Amino acid sequence: MNCVLGVDGGASKTLCLVASQDGSVLGLGCAGPSNHQICGLSEAAAQIGQSVQQALIQASVEEAALGMFCVAGVDLPEDYALLLPAVRRLQVSQQIVIKNDTMAALRSGRSRPWGVVVVSGTGTNAAGRALDGQEIVLPGLGQISGDWGGGSAISLEIVRRVMRAWDGRGEPTMLLQMALNALGAPSPEALLRMLYHNQVEQEQLLGLVPLLFEAAHAGDAVACALVTEIGTEVGITARTLIRRLSLQDKNVEVVLAGGMFKAKGPLLIDTVKAVIHEVAPRAVIVLPRVEPVVGALLLALEAIGVQVDGAVRRNIQTSLPPLLLIERR
Repeated sequence: MNCVLGVDGGASKTLCLVASQDGSVLGLGCAGPSNHQICGLSEAAAQIGQSVQQALIQASVEEAALGMFCVAGVDLPEDYALLLPAVRRLQVSQQIVIKNDTMAALRSGRSRPWGVVVVSGTGTNAAGRALDGQEIVLPGLGQISGDWGGGSAISLEIVRRVMRAWDGRGEPTMLLQMALNALGAPSPEALLRMLYHNQVEQEQLLGLVPLLFEAAHAGDAVACALVTEIGTEVGITARTLIRRLSLQDKNVEVVLAGGMFKAKGPLLIDTVKAVIHEVAPRAVIVLPRVEPVVGALLLALEAIGVQVDGAVRRNIQTSLPPLLLIERR
């Protein structure tokens, strides 16, 4: 059986789907982070290999006809040069295509060949595809490439505003008590010392991000201001790509992918939409209903010449593991 596989590798996990050419999902694999910039190349390759082997075993397939590897940290030409031989050594597919993970996220939401995506999870990145097929992927290297707005940066900004609320330089905010409760600190002074002595894990800090949106939804002014800043940055990023791809006058789909866009309340999305519409009034915001690994699978199918029509989509939908479906509030 000629099968394809799609991989979505990120800073928190790696997922792989194996499917037949009619779109029927046969196997799912899950492993740890595979962004080589964070965990190193050998560990990234090991996690990719683990996820793929799980999916192939579940599908009772030894090797795929084509593997579409959409991986975070594949930002510059040298990243592609590093990852390609590492993936080849896994010997899991006859053909290998490597893309940045933003392209999987874009494909998971768009309904036409062109569009724009902003991904905001642990980090943030963005990409787009023009009507003529031109693709732009922003470097996505954090502050050194001008980025801001992923969970890691936002969690630290929450801490900053919480501490300013405590010492009087900032406005009072319900985030102060929420952060203390979430991080198990009896007082702001205790939290300060915990942070100073590196006694708070990254995952704990990332857990502050959903609380930000809860506070904003409750009307907290400090939280609302920060959520608006995030939405403005996302909107500016999206509309910049729209301009660069000459899509201002089109009903371009702007896909918003990643954990940030699963948060509570309408303020973030409303802000993003308002900022984008200043430049592209016909733009349509798309919140994907499936995880980006489904986008990687769709790209894999298209790469071997499969037309993703209604029948293929139905096969994917009916065979897709429920954990890959995104519930929207």
